[in-house]
Amino acid sequence: MKFSEIIYQRAENELRNRREQAEKLASVRRKEFIVKNPELLDIENEMKNAALEVIRSVGADGKKVDISQIAKRNLEAQEAKRSLIKAAGYPEDYLDIPYTCKKCKDSGIFNGKLCECHLALLQQLSVGELACSPMLARSTFATFDIKYYSDIKDTDLGFSPREYMRGCFEMLKAYAENFTVQSNSFFFSGGTGLGKTHLALAILNRLTQRGFSVYYNSASGIIKQLEKERFGRSVDSVEEEIEKSDLVIVDDLGAEFATPFAEATVNELVNNAILSGKPMIMISNLSVDELEERYGQRVVSRLNSFEVIEFIGEDIRQLKK
Repeated sequence: MKFSEIIYQRAENELRNRREQAEKLASVRRKEFIVKNPELLDIENEMKNAALEVIRSVGADGKKVDISQIAKRNLEAQEAKRSLIKAAGYPEDYLDIPYTCKKCKDSGIFNGKLCECHLALLQQLSVGELACSPMLARSTFATFDIKYYSDIKDTDLGFSPREYMRGCFEMLKAYAENFTVQSNSFFFSGGTGLGKTHLALAILNRLTQRGFSVYYNSASGIIKQLEKERFGRSVDSVEEEIEKSDLVIVDDLGAEFATPFAEATVNELVNNAILSGKPMIMISNLSVDELEERYGQRVVSRLNSFEVIEFIGEDIRQLKK
């Protein structure tokens, strides 16, 4: 599984912050507890002395002596500490460092491998910057409801919108389950509220669960970030994040302000995806003809290498009201 170096760095910073905050809280608790219960120091000294005696119990000839009595003293001291904490009205683990992850103690490494918490954090951060984060949690294949598409046969199409969209749903679900870095690219087109972003985010959710790195942003978001980088107002690198991602999802193509820089950026995004073979999903409310009018024939001709899915039906958001 791959994540960009930026995501790894952010994860490391978050883990370090978790450790520091946990250790700081433990230190504050300990000082406050000792003020009220100074006998804790005597108990802890007994535990330290027992530990030192275990180390010293190995003689010069390398033979270990019986340490059962030392171990007994240590256990008694531990029990005395637990009893003192409980008698003071605190939970037994009150003086333990409250790490977010007990397994790796917020180091991110457990048994020489990435801890589950570290992997979960990487996956979270890979999508955590999304402006649509509230929508992300709701946008899964399980929450996609086909009933909002009409089951009345369209005489021009020869089938109902529901039949058509069920086929699209099953195909995209299979795409997410069988995704590889050599998978196809898609262009989702169609009016607002037809499920384009929902299914794109459902793919994102499933792929991050499978350990793939997905970059998602709106076209306007990418353009704004690239403009900031161009003029030195940002330390992040969109280009690097896109390059290190396994799948790139660009939403709301055509909703950004029409400028020469925007047109050049869209051209470059599509061109780079084709040249690198990187899977990409482009999403737009515009038709292919409208895109050609907006960006020119060059972009549209390049999008011809993408698999086009035209979403049909009525605005689901209006139907849900």
